[in-house]
Amino acid sequence: MPSMELKDRLQQLSHKMEVLGKRYVALLNEKKEMSRVIERQELEIEKLEKELSQLKIDNEFLRVAHSVPSNPESVAKYKKQVAKMVRDIDRCIKQLNA
Repeated sequence: MPSMELKDRLQQLSHKMEVLGKRYVALLNEKKEMSRVIERQELEIEKLEKELSQLKIDNEFLRVAHSVPSNPESVAKYKKQVAKMVRDIDRCIKQLNA
């Protein structure tokens, strides 16, 4: 009788080892799939970050473009202001070089 008990125990252990082996393989496969999902999501995040950066640049450009008035009088006024600033900068540079 003790040999039957030992045989039964060995069968139970063998069955448990088989179940554990299958679970191990299943978990390895799941881990591989999760790694692929993470990699795809990281690529998507990188793509979205680049897109966000470009959109920020576009937004800044549009903000500046819309701040400049479109009527000719205002454009002439801004040109005069820019020209005055350039003259002031040139004068400062000359003073620094002197």
